[in-house]
Amino acid sequence: MPPGVPDVPGAPDALDAEARRLLAALAAEPDAPFPRRTLPGETALGLGYGPGMAWKLLRRLFAAGYYEYDISAYSGRLTEAGRQAAKRIDAL
Repeated sequence: MPPGVPDVPGAPDALDAEARRLLAALAAEPDAPFPRRTLPGETALGLGYGPGMAWKLLRRLFAAGYYEYDISAYSGRLTEAGRQAAKRIDAL
């Protein structure tokens, strides 16, 4: 079976290791209103991804239905499906 998070709606099997790593890191961050929470773009940069790669990874999570944003991809948050997928990653 290909790597991924089986049986989770969206496109979990299409997530590569980098996207799964970011998904898990975002799920580990406390969900609080700004400015008390770390923005997802900051989390991605903290993992060592440059701005361009961070953008691509956040877009992959968005396309899978795991991430939502209004104005900027760098300041969005995980959806409930994203949090559930991250739990499944932890269980693998």
